[in-house]
Amino acid sequence: MKTKSITIAGKPLSRFYQLPFEKGSRMLRLAVLDEIAGGLHDNFGVGKKPDLPVTQSLSFDKGLLIVNIKLEGEEARVYIGIEYDHLLVSCSVDTDETYLGRYAYLTLRAMMRSGYCDFKEYYWPACFALGNKRSKYVDVVKKPGGFKINLKKKFSGLFRPGDDLPDVTERVVVPRERLLDKHGMARLAPVSIGYCFANTDLQNFHSNHYPFLIPYVFAATAYLKTVKSFKRFVLNPHDVDGISLSPQQEELNSICFAMKQLAAIRFSANGSQAETTTRINEANQLALFKLWNKALPLFMQQRFTHYCYSYGLRNVAGKPVMRDMKLVEFSMEVPVLSFVLKDEGDYYELQLKLKVKGKSLHFNTDKPGLFLVCDRVKPYLWYLLEAEMDYKLVWFFSRVNFRVQVPKGYYKEFFEGFVEGVERWYEVKRG
Repeated sequence: MKTKSITIAGKPLSRFYQLPFEKGSRMLRLAVLDEIAGGLHDNFGVGKKPDLPVTQSLSFDKGLLIVNIKLEGEEARVYIGIEYDHLLVSCSVDTDETYLGRYAYLTLRAMMRSGYCDFKEYYWPACFALGNKRSKYVDVVKKPGGFKINLKKKFSGLFRPGDDLPDVTERVVVPRERLLDKHGMARLAPVSIGYCFANTDLQNFHSNHYPFLIPYVFAATAYLKTVKSFKRFVLNPHDVDGISLSPQQEELNSICFAMKQLAAIRFSANGSQAETTTRINEANQLALFKLWNKALPLFMQQRFTHYCYSYGLRNVAGKPVMRDMKLVEFSMEVPVLSFVLKDEGDYYELQLKLKVKGKSLHFNTDKPGLFLVCDRVKPYLWYLLEAEMDYKLVWFFSRVNFRVQVPKGYYKEFFEGFVEGVERWYEVKRG
C-alpha cells in the first residue's frame, strides 16, 4: 500500500528509517532492533543496558505517533509511522532512510521493556487525510500521560489491512433432519422434562461456552399449562429417573449430553499452543452445529422450551433460576444471508442482510447465538443457520453491527478478494 507524501520536520516519509515487523503483525522485536542498530553503530550499548530517555509526552498527529523525549538534558522529538509490514522512524535531531540515530533507537528500545512492542493500536492507514489533523474515521482523545484512539460510532466496523476475515473458500450445507410427527410426544405429567437453549457472550473470558441444549426437570401448574417451578438441570441420565420419557426425548437427551461435552470454549495460557487450541475449538463448533441440526426437529416437538442467558458454563448446573428462564420457539425455516456493497465516497461499506421466506429480518444484536439467529422484532423465535460458513460470517459481522467499512486506499489490495469470495456463495447487491 503506497504511503501518501507527508512531510514531517522537513522530511517526507520516504526519508524515514524502516524497521521490519514480525510477519503478519505490527510487532517489532527488540532482537531485530538491536541486530540492525548493532550493524550501524558501536556506541549504542547494544546488548548492554543503555540509559533510556524519559518520555515527556505522547501525541498522535496525521497518523504518526510523536514521542517527546529528554535524554541527558537534551530534548528531542521522535516520529513513528506504522505501515503494513514495517515501522517508519525519524526524529528532530538525526535519522533518515540510511541512518538510525541514537535518539530514535533509544526511544524504541524504551518502548520494548517486554522484548517487543506491538504498534497495532497506532495503525490507521488511509484514515488521516493529507494535511488534516482530524480523521473522519477515528477520534484521538487526549488523556493524562498520552491519548486514546477510538473508532467513531459510524465506523465501528472499520477494516484495517491484516485484520482477520472469515474463510469464504467453500460453503458446505449441513443436512437438516425432517420435522417429526407429534404422535411420539410424551404425555404431560405434574413433574416432567423440558429443554433449555443455553447461550452466553462468546467474548467473555470466564467459563464461556458455545450455544447448546440442556434438559431440565420442572413441576407444572394445575392443568399442566405452565411451569410452576424448576427442579434441576439434567446433567446425566440418572437425573431423570422416575420420569416417563418418550423415544423422542430419550434421543434428544443423548444429543444434549453430547452437546454439553463440546460446549466449553478452550483457552490457551501458552501462546505456542494457541494454534492447537483454535483448531480444537473450531472442530467442536462444527460438531455442535451438526448436533443442533439433529436436535432441532426433536426440540420443536417439546411442549416446554426455554432460553437462558447463562453468563458462563459454571451456571448451567444445579437448579435453573426462574427469572432467567424465558419462553422460546424455533423455526424449521432456513435463514438466507445476503450482502449489500455501498460506495460511500472515500470508502466502501459491506452490510450483511438476513431473510426468511423472502422476508427481510433485522439481526438482534443483543442476542448473538453463533449457529442461530433471531429477529429484533421477535427475539423469542430462533432460526438455525445452514452452513459453517454462514455462522462464521454472522459471528464476524455481529461484532461490528453487521457493517464493515473499508477505505478505498486499500480496498482493492486487501478486501476485494474477500468480497469476490463471498459473491461465489451469496447474493451481493451493489448500491
